[in-house]
Amino acid sequence: MKFNNKKIIKLEHADIHPHYANNAGRGKDNVTITFVVPDVKRRNRSNQYDTAEVLKQYKVSGWKGHINVPTADIKYYGGLKEGPRGGTRCPR
Repeated sequence: MKFNNKKIIKLEHADIHPHYANNAGRGKDNVTITFVVPDVKRRNRSNQYDTAEVLKQYKVSGWKGHINVPTADIKYYGGLKEGPRGGTRCPR
């Protein structure tokens, strides 16, 4: 799913904070995805979060704004609050 290099992706029951490696565009694990409790302040580094703030964390591949976040994880935390490019989501 393309998120246009967003710093915070809002879900219904969590937020996703992607942290891009400085070799973005090369490699298979160049984006660290951190699922955090809603409204937690984004940290500069993925290893700076308190344990109580992190719901899930793993590395995925990403390229030019495309982040390979499994849709099952997005659905598990309630789905997107706003569309990948901003604005509110249309109800389905």
